Amino acid sequence: MKNILILVNPSSGKKNSGDVAQIAEETFMARGWHCVTRITKQKSDIGKYTTEACAEKIDHLIIMGGDGTVSEALNALNGLSYRPIIGILPTGTANNIAIGWGMSTDIYKAIDQLVYANQEKCDVGEVNGHLFLSSLSSGTLPETVWEVSEEMKKAYGPMAYFLEGIKSLKDEKPYHFELTLDGKKFEKESTLLLIGVSHSVFGIPRFFSEANKNDGKLHLLSLDQTTLGDKMIILSKLIRNNEETGTMPSSVTIVSFEEATIDLIDDTAHVALDGEKGPDFPLNINVRSGYLTVLIPEKADKGFLFNKEA
Repeated sequence: MKNILILVNPSSGKKNSGDVAQIAEETFMARGWHCVTRITKQKSDIGKYTTEACAEKIDHLIIMGGDGTVSEALNALNGLSYRPIIGILPTGTANNIAIGWGMSTDIYKAIDQLVYANQEKCDVGEVNGHLFLSSLSSGTLPETVWEVSEEMKKAYGPMAYFLEGIKSLKDEKPYHFELTLDGKKFEKESTLLLIGVSHSVFGIPRFFSEANKNDGKLHLLSLDQTTLGDKMIILSKLIRNNEETGTMPSSVTIVSFEEATIDLIDDTAHVALDGEKGPDFPLNINVRSGYLTVLIPEKADKGFLFNKEA
C-alpha cells in the first residue's frame, strides 16, 4: 500500500486549496492508498513537513502549491539520504515546474494525472548550494521578475511574467560575464543568461528543443545585444509549439554543460532562481543527474502559452 503525504501551501495563488486537498485525498484513498494531508501555516513548515516525510519514509510526497513551494520542498531534501517520489498539484501563480513535467493547470485533471502517472528520474540543478528544477537567469529579462505587481499576478497568472518580459525587450543592457563551462573559460557580453534543467522553461514546452529532464546536462542560452526585430524573431521561435526551434540568429548561443562557474565583471544584476530571488555572483553551478524520482503524467499537457485551461 502506498503511503502518501499531501503538502499544501494555502497561500499559493489559488485559494481553494483546502477543498482541492480533500478531493485529492479522497481520490487517492479510493485507490487503497494511505494518505495524510499537512497544511502549512508559515514558510518554514514546507521544509519541516518535507523532512518529516523523509524520516517516515513516505512513498510519495505530493506538493500542492506553485514554484516557490516546490523549490522550498526540494531544498529541504538537500543532504537527506532518503527522498520520496515527488508529484505536484499546481496551485500557484507560477507553475512552470509542474507545466514542464506535463501537469495540467486544471487542478482536478491534475489529480487524475497523478493517479495514473509514470515514475521517471529527473535531473536537478545546483547553484551555490541551492537546488533548482526549472531555471536560473540573469540579465535584462530576469529584472522584470521584480517588476510584476501582485495585481498583475492575480489578473494574468503566469502570463504576467511573460507580458512584462515582452515590455522589457525594447530596453536592454549588456552585462560582461566571465564563464567557465566544463573547464572551458571565456568572456561574453550578454543581455540575458538563462540556464534550464530540461526542455521546458517559463512554461514554453520546447524552449531547449534538444534537452530532456534526465539527460545529465544543464542548458544555457545567452542573448547578445541585438535589434528589437531580432528579439521578436527569437521569441517567436522559442514559443512555437513544435519540436524544433529552427535556426536561431547569431545573437543567440545555446550550449549544454555539466559544471560551470559564472561571474559578473564590474557590475551588479539580479539572479532569478525558479522565479524567486537567487544567490549573488559568482555562481558555482552543476547538475545532479537523476537526483529525483518524479510523477509524470502518461499524457502531458501543453505549456501555459498553449493551454486553454490555464
